[in-house]
Amino acid sequence: MPYSLNVPDMRLIPYATLSPSPWKNGLGLTREIAVQPDPRFAVGFSWRLSRATVQDTSAFSRFAGVRRWLGLAQGLAFELRIADRPPHTLERAGDVIAFPGDVACEGVPLMGPIEDLNLMVADPTLDAEMTVRPMVGSMVLTRGDNVMLGLHLLDGHFAVQGQGGAPLGAGDTVLMDAESPSLMRGVGAGHALFFRVFATG
Repeated sequence: MPYSLNVPDMRLIPYATLSPSPWKNGLGLTREIAVQPDPRFAVGFSWRLSRATVQDTSAFSRFAGVRRWLGLAQGLAFELRIADRPPHTLERAGDVIAFPGDVACEGVPLMGPIEDLNLMVADPTLDAEMTVRPMVGSMVLTRGDNVMLGLHLLDGHFAVQGQGGAPLGAGDTVLMDAESPSLMRGVGAGHALFFRVFATG
């Protein structure tokens, strides 16, 4: 199946190239970073990575059969009110929560507007992880058996070996999939949300 990115480069996705679009429920804005189309699922994708802006209390769009991993990318104190769970606050950039995409969820910015990184997986044969890590000097990313993996910069900078141009900065994404080299070398400083999608079997 075709793989779709919002920019021609398969691995480096600057935030500035992402176009905002309304949420499914019209209560917020999202910038799609990458998506794996798949008509087998009602949502039309196997997995999807995006960044959203939340300025006020907003109900999240609901997606049947989808699992979500959400990391705070910018701002402070984002409270999530998820059905059948006590309220949970992402205190600072890098905090992550996972929850079903088909339950009622309300996001409440407690200290001004925030932006979050949202990874959604619809394929039941896949799973995902998202975690914050420091970037310190030379780094090697190895794709291994992952369907997709990468990092989303929270602060600092990251330069991929062999790529010209300015280093990536906050809000930019490095992504590897089956069409990418199996190994990527780079140099970074700061913090990033690292994520991966992998087969469960």
